[in-house]
This record gives sequence, C-alpha cells and structure tokens, in this order.
Amino acid sequence: MKRRLQILGVLVLFPLLLVFTSCCSSGRARGIIGGTGTVRWTVMVFLNAANDLDEFSEMNVNQMEQVAGNPNVRIVVQWKRARPFAPQGSWTGTRRYLIKPDNDPNQIRSELVEDMGDGVDMGSPDTLREFIRWARANYPAERYVLVIWNHGSGWRSRAALGRGVSFDDQLGTYIRIWDLPTAIRPTSNDPMMDVLLFDASLMQMLEVAYECRNVARIIVGSEESPPGEGYPYHEILAPIVADSDMAPVEWARQIPDRFVAWYAANYPFYTNITQSAVDTSKLDAVASALDLFAESLINKRTLYLNALQNARQNAQSYSSYPEYRDLWHAVDLIKLYTNDPELIQRGNALQSALQQAIIANNHGNNNRVRYSYGLSIYFPSAGEYLGRYNNTALSRATRWDEWLQVAP
Repeated sequence: MKRRLQILGVLVLFPLLLVFTSCCSSGRARGIIGGTGTVRWTVMVFLNAANDLDEFSEMNVNQMEQVAGNPNVRIVVQWKRARPFAPQGSWTGTRRYLIKPDNDPNQIRSELVEDMGDGVDMGSPDTLREFIRWARANYPAERYVLVIWNHGSGWRSRAALGRGVSFDDQLGTYIRIWDLPTAIRPTSNDPMMDVLLFDASLMQMLEVAYECRNVARIIVGSEESPPGEGYPYHEILAPIVADSDMAPVEWARQIPDRFVAWYAANYPFYTNITQSAVDTSKLDAVASALDLFAESLINKRTLYLNALQNARQNAQSYSSYPEYRDLWHAVDLIKLYTNDPELIQRGNALQSALQQAIIANNHGNNNRVRYSYGLSIYFPSAGEYLGRYNNTALSRATRWDEWLQVAP
C-alpha cells in the first residue's frame, strides 16, 4: 500500500556544466555532468511509479517544478514508468531528471539528464544505492534529503513475505526494510541523510524508524495509508526553497502541518491523513523504555488478561493492518485499564521517551485517526504473531517480541 498516494521532489539547479553525448544506437540519451561546487540542499526522489500509483507521478513532478527555482536547492528524480500502468502514449522505462522551474501543471519541462531505458529494477536496494551515490557524486550538497515514493507496508510486505517498500509491480520486486540501511548508507563513511521522507503508506512505525536510525537524522512519514496524491511537494519543499539556510530539523517540523493543511483545503473528505517527524537520535532511549515496559507486561500478563486484551483492541489501528497500533495510545490504554503502578511508571517513561523522539505530529481534525501520536508498532492479536518479526532490529534490541508471543 502506499502513502496510498504520494509525491515528492523539488528544486532547480545550480551553475553546472552539462555535456551531453550523442544518442547511442538504442536511442538512449546519456548525460555526463561536469562542474563542481557544493550547494545547500540536494533532494533525491526515488520515484517508483511502476504500479497503480503512476497516475499521480506526473502531478507530483509538476509540483516539484512549481516550487523549484532556488539554485541552492536542487531536486533530482529517478522516475520509473511501466506498462500497463503508464497512460497511453507516455514514455516508459526509467529516467533521471534535474527539476527545473515551470508553472504549467500539464507539462514536464525539467531537464532529462539520463534515460536509463527498460529493465531497471526499482524494487532493488542496489538500484536505490546506485541512485543515491550518483546524486551525491553529481550534485554534492551540505544537506541531503531522500524521498522514497511508492507503496509501503510498514515492517511487512503486501504479500506477507517480509518487510517492504518501493514495490516494482512490473518485476514483482520490493525493497525489504532490513535492506534500507545499507542501501541508503552503505558504510559509516557515507554521509547520513539529513531527512528521510517516506511518501508511502504505513511507514512511520517504530520498527522502520529504528531500522533506519543510523542512516537518517530525521524520518518523516505517515502511520496511516495516505491518499494516492501523496506529498504536495510544492507545499512541503517551499520552506527550504524560500530559505535554504533553514535547519533540517526546523524544516521537518513544518512538514506535518503543511501536509495536513493542504489536504484539509483540497481534499477535506479524506479520512486517512496523518504525518509525523521523528528524531532518530532519540530512538535508542525509546527502545530501552519499550524493553522495560515489555518486561513488566510479561510479568503481569496473567493479572490483567481482559484489560490487556481490551487495550490492544481499542488502540488506534491503521488501514488494512489492524495489527499496527499507535504506540502512545496503546500505552495510554494499558495504563488506564490496568491501573497498575509499575505499568503506569514504565508506561510514563516510554511516553516521555516518545515525546522526545517525535518532534512534530498532526492528523488534523479527523476522528478516524484522532489517536495518532506519531509512531505505530506491531501489536497483533493473541496467536497471530509472525515469527519473521524476530528479524527486526527492534525485536533484537527489546523484549517486545517476547511480550507479543505471550500476550493475551
């Protein structure tokens, strides 16, 4: 599932020398980018439209063009389109663009830097890694942003075969969450992303954020499965285009409010609008507090069978994944229903750690997701625990997985 709809990107360019070779015999245009120099921001958009979200891809790229214009902010896009998802008469294959300013919402006028042809697997972590390295080499910057545009399903995949994001339905592939760290930051010598945005569904989970805690300083995304329109890129990129000296954390704090406000003004009937920003440097403290909370839950599970069942059942859930529950809300209900001093104490400690980690959160006035506080967690019904959850970094660092296996 995606952000259910999404978007991304923005930026125009900086004095560069572009030398294009002649087209090769296959008709593939190849671009060789010359010039050096470092600007303030490079925004990389990994736009995998090889699926039923293709219809929103042109809209999102046009939004990027609409906001582009500051030479200190460059937006580069790797964009795949495939049959039968692309509209009749449109190009297919994979292309790399440098976004240029243009106010025509019906035309893409950005610079085609490279036509990569057919057969590129956008569901491969190797493809993501190569795109990031290419963008850093050709568009060096002081600050880096990565947007992953596609379907997402939290720590799992849609096919229940694993954890996944960036589903390439032409090739039947996707990127597993455990592959994201080495795709985004292969070695400790590679720079961290300043901001990682998931324009994809259900990705703002503690499991996902914890997996990516060492590759991005801030992670922005949705607990829910948002509309296919995805990010309004002209809105969310506007702050750094207007002020390229803006600190990444300051920008990230604005994204949830801008996201919610845009949907309230343009699509007020949508009931799946959530967005939050997380400071990954605080996630080890969250994991430590979660571990102690899980210990108490394990020890006291037989004392509060009904209370714990009701807390799980009534906690905020998402989309077609009822086992994804808002963590803060689940803790709130466990404290309320059990009234146990130890669970209250450790629950408060966990919520305090979450409060430090979640630097921005908004779900508007939507009653359906009103108990969304910024991070969801896997919390399945008794007997429905999936053993592959043991492979997550969060399960290795905490006893949450042990609790789930004995939870009433």
